[in-house]
Amino acid sequence: MYLLKPMALIACLFIASTSFAQKPKVPDENVVRLIFNESLGQKLLFFKPRKLPYEVERTHKKLVRSMEKWVNLDLIIKKKTRFLAEKIMYGEPRMVSVGGFEFSLNQDNPWVSEQGFFYGRANMKDLFELSAVSFIADEYYCEAYVSWTVVDMPDWLPKVNLKERQNRLLKRAFESHKRPFEKRIHLIYREKKWQLWDEKGEQTLF
Repeated sequence: MYLLKPMALIACLFIASTSFAQKPKVPDENVVRLIFNESLGQKLLFFKPRKLPYEVERTHKKLVRSMEKWVNLDLIIKKKTRFLAEKIMYGEPRMVSVGGFEFSLNQDNPWVSEQGFFYGRANMKDLFELSAVSFIADEYYCEAYVSWTVVDMPDWLPKVNLKERQNRLLKRAFESHKRPFEKRIHLIYREKKWQLWDEKGEQTLF
């Protein structure tokens, strides 16, 4: 009876010491860089000027002109079309056939997919901060604060008017080697290694 308490104490101390010994070390910069580039860095970046395919009346000249630049870069296909549009005729709304253009993605272009125009991928630049390891719900976590730039940019990107408001993301990407993006990423220790914690799909670049 009296031997049980010391034995229980020894067992507790053994479990505690084992748990402590298994606590992982904070990942170094090389590990964080590898995790970022293998996970987030492999996600290709795409851009769409608007939802496509898109039909517009030819009388909407400003909108047609705004799409022409993408046509000239061979990223979008333009074709003449006719479609029904609501017009006020004799004081009443009526559906009438109008002439216009349909704009769609040019998927014969190697830079184009259903997601839009490929404009690069992310590459980690610097590690600013790394938190201590936290033990939450039987898992080990830590947080890294990093900067990243866009690499592998296609040759069409510099040909775009990056001053236009709708192209702010492209402009930011093009200038990221001077002004890198910043991001906090969450890491989890599983299978005896640190990896990106992304169970809910919440870890995106933006």
